[in-house]
Amino acid sequence: MFRIEPYEKTYEQLWDDFVLNKSINGTFLHSRNFLNYHPKERFQDCSLLIFNKKNNLAAIVPACKDPNDTACFFSHKGSTYGGIVIDKKHYSSDTLLEITENLEDYLRTAHFRSLYLKITPDILCTESPALLEYLLYYKNYRQYSELNTYIDLTAAYDEKIVSNFTQGKRTNISNCLKAGLICKPLASPEEIQKLYNIINENLKKYKVKPVHSFNELMELKQRYIPDNIAFFGGYIKEELIAGAIVFYFHKTKTLHTQYLCAKEEFAKLSPMSFMYYSMIVEAKRLGFQNISWGISTEDFGHTLNQGLLKNKESYGGTYSINKTFYKEL
Repeated sequence: MFRIEPYEKTYEQLWDDFVLNKSINGTFLHSRNFLNYHPKERFQDCSLLIFNKKNNLAAIVPACKDPNDTACFFSHKGSTYGGIVIDKKHYSSDTLLEITENLEDYLRTAHFRSLYLKITPDILCTESPALLEYLLYYKNYRQYSELNTYIDLTAAYDEKIVSNFTQGKRTNISNCLKAGLICKPLASPEEIQKLYNIINENLKKYKVKPVHSFNELMELKQRYIPDNIAFFGGYIKEELIAGAIVFYFHKTKTLHTQYLCAKEEFAKLSPMSFMYYSMIVEAKRLGFQNISWGISTEDFGHTLNQGLLKNKESYGGTYSINKTFYKEL
């Protein structure tokens, strides 16, 4: 029998140490240091810690109540991933089944009627999440899937980066280099504000806003996760015409592109292609194993953005599935 406790501030250090140093599927996106950047009024936190009989932490579940259904335990609305985060010692079939059953019983007692778990994808785990995924299926969870594209830089990916690209992308990169386009890190708030403005303009045509506000991005860099987020700009002379915001997952040596953008008036030059290329260069510079381009799906995976997917495919690489498991309690 495992003991389940609601998260409170006194557990913060224990939580983050477990996520970052002991778990097999925890990332900085599961850490309190990251989750705390959200204003308290945005989500009603209901995160849980799961202790074994010896009072040692076995697992954590970052979660909040779904703003549209407070009887829904959602792990997690404020992060790309959530789910049951567990350490290697407790990652076995019998233990994981018991933890899952205890969690469900706890949530029923707390009057939750449904449970959503956004599982950490395999490229961000130090061990395969296959056991966790199967046991959730075994426990009658349903699932929706989202298609992610990534490049495994340790596999058959040619050292000459552009040779992995389609002919069209190779031509784009050549043209950008001839035009004098360079990529460099952005550090000052003024530079990052210019980058953010381009992101905002790009998203306007889709009638959506960036997931993060400019102030939130600055807080993430300056206060919460300075080692996990970086900003890059593509410049012609002194003009910023393209850019990227990336996350570094150091434990699994993965670079994830959160935002890629370019000014519309430079579309013929295709500086966006140059930013894709430059982020691969950055990942290789760091000795990383993977670079993730993110999902190409919408509406819980039911809609595939084929144009976006084809663009990501043109840089070489392969696919992974982001899985969310859910169940009525």
